[in-house]
Amino acid sequence: MEELKSAVRAVCIVSAGVCIAENLFSGTRLKGQIKLLLDLAVITVVIAGFTRGTAQFSLPDLSTYNTDYYGFSRELYISELERQTGENISDILMEQLRSAGIECSEIYTDVNISEDNSITINRVEVRTGDFAGAEEVIRKSIGESAEVVNGSD
Repeated sequence: MEELKSAVRAVCIVSAGVCIAENLFSGTRLKGQIKLLLDLAVITVVIAGFTRGTAQFSLPDLSTYNTDYYGFSRELYISELERQTGENISDILMEQLRSAGIECSEIYTDVNISEDNSITINRVEVRTGDFAGAEEVIRKSIGESAEVVNGSD
């Protein structure tokens, strides 16, 4: 009887978490992926209630592994994330310039990702014949805080 109570309690807690998470991610592109993961968590909790005692598994103790050797990978990950984010922003700005009728040969966007994972656009370098028009379109897209420079010089 106690196992049934704990299984019902676990399902209720996970269901409440699912409800909260679905409300948090309802307006994002990740909604479908988050819903799938949360549904899998509910299924796991329900199945675990029926198989309790028949199948045992344990997670390894991660504190025994020395993570000092893997510190460089986070830095590498952040730098690659900044590079890819800059490329994505450049691609979007290029499309916006083309749709505004401004020909542009190249855009380079310098971004910074802080510890709290917020993205700051530091500088946008644009190579175009119509720099004034391009700057106006870019400023409308990213705001006034970033530096927009003419790379055609």
